[in-house]
Amino acid sequence: MAEGKAQEIFAPGTLETFARRVLEAAGGDAAESAVVAENLVAANLRGIDSHGVIRLPLYVSRLEAGLVAPRTKLEIVREAPAACVLDAGNGWGAVAGRAAMGEAIKRARRAGVGVAAVRNSNHFGIAAFYAQAAAAENMIGIALTNASPAMAPWGGKAPYFGTNPICVAVPAGRERPVIYDGATSVAAIGKIVLAAKKGETIPPTWATDPEGRPTTDPDVAASGTLLPMGEYKGYGLALMVDVLAGILAGAAFGPYVSNLRRLDAPQNVGHFFAALNISAFLDLDEFLAGMEHLAQDIRNALRAAGSDRIYLPGEIEWEWERKRKAEGIPVPEGVLKELRELGKRYSVSLGPE
Repeated sequence: MAEGKAQEIFAPGTLETFARRVLEAAGGDAAESAVVAENLVAANLRGIDSHGVIRLPLYVSRLEAGLVAPRTKLEIVREAPAACVLDAGNGWGAVAGRAAMGEAIKRARRAGVGVAAVRNSNHFGIAAFYAQAAAAENMIGIALTNASPAMAPWGGKAPYFGTNPICVAVPAGRERPVIYDGATSVAAIGKIVLAAKKGETIPPTWATDPEGRPTTDPDVAASGTLLPMGEYKGYGLALMVDVLAGILAGAAFGPYVSNLRRLDAPQNVGHFFAALNISAFLDLDEFLAGMEHLAQDIRNALRAAGSDRIYLPGEIEWEWERKRKAEGIPVPEGVLKELRELGKRYSVSLGPE
């Protein structure tokens, strides 16, 4: 869990306030800017810097270009007792995602299961931001989203699918919630962008060049394609995410989701959220006791040679969050330069240079 070298450390609240004030100054709604800023810093706190404040300049660029609505006008366009579809009106993904998971939780309280799909949205940050909301209500939360094309179908060389992450968050009694949150590619495109800004290479298993050959150069990877996790299995999962978050939601899918980094068109990203009310399936105390037992079994499992610990899904991220709340969030030099330039443009200070 070592931090990088060329960086400065900031208190989480400092980064969140900066992001909120910049978004407001760029024309964003005050309350919604606060949600987006919270979403970005939540990623940094959990050690997922590829989805943290590094995204702020890009978000602002899309807002400035009129490619994200300054106020998210959500509308339920179709609903059933346990399900609904929301149109986000080309607003912020973080705002639409929070509202949609709220709808899923509300329906799960009544029907045992609640599902909400979102169309006409934008990049929504880390999926755990939403799934955790259900876990906090003693429900199992599921969050999926599609994204602009970055990964080829298995055997192809041209990007078709986004990184299409899948997150499942499960309450676990006296344990922290168990959270799986991962892209269906080996690595998210944001990690490649971050490596480029840090001047670092990437593992050859992450991406290929435009001809489908493995590369360790993040700049070359940006013009090639990401590799799916588990080879054809990751490709299959990415496809299913596009079915649920894209086609089923009435949103764009595959290459028809506009590129996040090209300021030429609204994205029409689709999301899919589900909440499972545990008490509709099993007595809550019995379920939580089972999760505690599962967690303890896994921690005490026989370890492979060279392994000093077995982590539960999401446990490393909880450790990052604890560390960074206490010690601050590191911002690499390349990212910090972009943030300071953004702050100067909107007369918002990030602190002394």
